[in-house]
Amino acid sequence: MGQTVAMLGRMSPWRHVFVAVVILGCSLLALIGIIGGGLRPERFDAKQVTVQPDGPDGVRIREVVDQDFGTSKRHGLERIIPNDFGEPINVTASSPDANADIDIAQVDTGTRIRLGDPNSTVSGQHRYVLTYTLPNARMSTGKLALDIIGTTEKFETGRFEVVVTGMTLADPTCNVGAAGAVGGCTLTPSGTNYTVVFEPLKPGQGITIGGTVTDNPEVALAELPALPARHIDHRVALALALLPVGFAGAATVFLIDRRRGRNEVFSGGAAEAAYGTLPAPSADGTPAAVPVSLVADSRMASMATIEFVPPKGVEPWQGAVLLKERIDNDTVTAWFSALAAREVITLDKVDDKLVMGSGPKYASAPAADAAHLAQILDGKPSFEFGTYDKNFAEVWKSVKADQDEMIKMSGWWKRLAPNSSSGGGLSSALVVAIFALVFLGGASVLSALLGVFKLWPLAVLFGLAVPTLAALVVYGAMLPALSATGSALALRTESFRRFLMASEGKHVEWAWKQGLLREYSAWAVSLGAAEAWGKALAHSNVPPTEISSGNPLLFYTMASAFSHSYTVPSSSGAGGSGFSGGFSGGSVGGGGGGGSSGSW
Repeated sequence: MGQTVAMLGRMSPWRHVFVAVVILGCSLLALIGIIGGGLRPERFDAKQVTVQPDGPDGVRIREVVDQDFGTSKRHGLERIIPNDFGEPINVTASSPDANADIDIAQVDTGTRIRLGDPNSTVSGQHRYVLTYTLPNARMSTGKLALDIIGTTEKFETGRFEVVVTGMTLADPTCNVGAAGAVGGCTLTPSGTNYTVVFEPLKPGQGITIGGTVTDNPEVALAELPALPARHIDHRVALALALLPVGFAGAATVFLIDRRRGRNEVFSGGAAEAAYGTLPAPSADGTPAAVPVSLVADSRMASMATIEFVPPKGVEPWQGAVLLKERIDNDTVTAWFSALAAREVITLDKVDDKLVMGSGPKYASAPAADAAHLAQILDGKPSFEFGTYDKNFAEVWKSVKADQDEMIKMSGWWKRLAPNSSSGGGLSSALVVAIFALVFLGGASVLSALLGVFKLWPLAVLFGLAVPTLAALVVYGAMLPALSATGSALALRTESFRRFLMASEGKHVEWAWKQGLLREYSAWAVSLGAAEAWGKALAHSNVPPTEISSGNPLLFYTMASAFSHSYTVPSSSGAGGSGFSGGFSGGSVGGGGGGGSSGSW
């Protein structure tokens, strides 16, 4: 049994912490771009392809590729180059802002070059500089016929520039469009170079250039072009905006639940609230008006004092429900501890094992209690705790069901009386789901689910809805509202709990002399004061036999053995083609090289 019990009206701090973490988690998802990052398709911002001679027959090609992966997660650039001018050699690559590791493989359509890390992904805008040589470009014939890019390109290129350097061309040609297209562009002299620019180059448009090479002047390779403009990143602003948005949603739920969960108390002051009673009905049977006030949970504790006796007519387990507003395993333990206090059952520690038997007042137990105990003992003189027992587990469930019914009929709550399935207004499964959604949001499956929140308005909605949902779950514990009678009993129970928590040895001795030691010990177990009461007991002059035999505190000190008897144990088990000729450069696709580019 857990030692800590929240005091009357106290909101457990972890509930606020959980909501705060959810709010921060939503903000973090926006900061790293999982939500609110926008929906940008993949495209090429710009490409610059520079062509120059390399040896007697080869051409050296430098491709500067400014690739925008948008909001997609990709490993990097992929380039597929036909082998009709030979397999590319002397391949190098670099990138100022992405991994540019090279992987080369032969595929049906030619040589596939991949840049990037197979174990990580990138998104957004990145630059790659890829250089390679096509060794069999037939430059010794004096003819240039080169496909710059094929017609299978899938993405648009915002600005595509072709630069031919180190060559003097007679009758330069330029073709752009679908396969077989002629013309459509001009390869224009620019100093010692020839250039052509396409703004934009649409998907499916190929480029082929050609001409007669009359000279090969030595020309230094041009500097890399400037980086294209970067998209404005609003992630930080959005992440900051989601903090007050999430707080507003959660705070609204908190305030509403706090108001709806206010408890009735008898009006007049703390004494009236704790000891007030319902007036008798009038002569005609009409219930008399009861002067009550509405008090929030957070104010209830301030109305309690310290009482040396427990509330009359209230069982220890009922006192636990009044304070925690929850029926759980602890309240069933409290039921057993009360039986020990009344000597209906005996408790003994035998060879470090907890043993229960029928007590001297077993015959006086109510019929329902006697039936439960008879099922546990099953005709045996005693029952040893520590291992799972089917009969004990069945009785455990039955007692919890009995407590549900008793609390339902008690009239101590005007709204949402606790029961064993309510969990104090908190669904563990829902908490786990929210936690997984927020903190595992970077995982592949959940990233796909969160993809619908890429647009910033939807991200704001996400940042409002998720903390609000979390608040609805955790602050639901404030919704149960006590009636005036229930509040009076809860205040007296809390006052007695404070006495148990603050007790000293002399108080224990007084309870022993009054024949109340076992009863008070049962209450201490029920109200989470067992440790404090046990320390006071250790500093008292109560005879050791009274402490070690039959004391309900054994349910606290040997809680593990007790819980194993109703918990089902977990199961475990074992467990290059050559040059074929025919290139003219006279139309798109009429040269060598080319191919396609994209991402992987």
